[in-house]
Formats: sequence, C-alpha cells, structure tokens
Amino acid sequence: MTQFFQFTNLCRHFEQNGRYIMESGTVEPGHILAIRGPSGAGKSTLLKMLARLVIPESGEIMYRGQSWQTIAPMEWRTRVHYVAQKPVMFPGTLEENFRMPFKVSSILSDKVFSTENMLQYLAEIDLPPSMLSQEAGTLSGGEAARAALIRALLMEPEILLLDEPTAYLDGDSRAAVINLLNQWVAVQERAILVVSHKDEDISELNKVSILTVAVGKAGE
Repeated sequence: MTQFFQFTNLCRHFEQNGRYIMESGTVEPGHILAIRGPSGAGKSTLLKMLARLVIPESGEIMYRGQSWQTIAPMEWRTRVHYVAQKPVMFPGTLEENFRMPFKVSSILSDKVFSTENMLQYLAEIDLPPSMLSQEAGTLSGGEAARAALIRALLMEPEILLLDEPTAYLDGDSRAAVINLLNQWVAVQERAILVVSHKDEDISELNKVSILTVAVGKAGE
C-alpha cells in the first residue's frame, strides 16, 4: 500500500555542538502527526525540511508514493504547505494578503480564490469580516497567526506543516483554531504535521499520533 506522506532517516546537522536531527515518520489521510521534543532538538528544522525550505543532508520524503526529488519545489509547496510560528503579513490589507498567493500563476495556476471559503474561515476562528479592509501590518500577534493559517487553508494544500499554531492565542481563539484543524483534516485526503509544546492542543486534536524528536550528537 502506498503511503500518503512519509519521511525516512531525514537528517540535518546543526552548526554548533555537533548536534543533528535524524527522524522518520508517516501520516495517513485524516490523521495528525504531533512532533514533540525538547527545545533545540530540531522540531522546526524538521518541518522546514519537509517543506523544502531547508535541504536535508540525507534521507527521503515520499508523497503519494512519489519522491520529493521528482516534484518541482514550487509545486511541492502548494501541496505541502508550511506555516511558521511567527506569522508573516505582507504590505496591504488583510484581504490582499489572502489573495496574494493566487496572483502567482506559475505556482497556483490550477487554484482559484474562494471568497466563500475566506468568509467561512474568518467566522470559524472569530475574525470579523470588517477586518478584511484593515492593514495587515496593524494586526495583533494572535490575529496575524489566525490570518496566516487562513491564507494557507485557502490554497487548499493536502499536507499542512504547522509550527506552534496556537503560540500567540488566548483560550477562546486557541479552541477555535483546534476545532478548525480537526474539521479541515477530516475532509477529503488531508493530513497535518504539527509542532506544539501545549499538551492541551495535542489532547484535543483528533486522530493524532506522536513523534518524539531526540537531540542527536556526533559520535553517539
């Protein structure tokens, strides 16, 4: 049976102290892989390797039975989409930020922006439609984090790579995001890999398995 998304012996050395990360994992449609581990173990680096923002020194990534090396990087990132812990907003209004990726035809030639989906996502994570005309640079950290997640979802990836998605959120906003992620991953063939240090996030995610990342050191 072909694995939906799998990585094997994915390795990257860090610049200091001879440390490295080497991990393997798999996730199936409708499921969530939570990545845990101590600070400095390389959890964020692992997500960035899976997003092809950091090149692994060795190892393999397979998506629907196809090696990552046979898929163009930009195409890969429309299917396997990374959302950083620190949200990035571009100059312009919030709505312009949502629409921006769809103007890059070489990346998203088969994607169509959906106003209906935009409004639905805003409602589900408690952002009012009136914010669409607000300058994105004026958003609070929590608002920007939720907006960055919406922008990713509007691109309709099949794999979401999320780095501490609730780090900037209070109780109600955090619960709304967790609920949205559970709903999203249950539709069609989708999966999530998430780095989170919050036990309550992991416990409230559906169909979740745990990958614990250890700190490797050269010579061990």
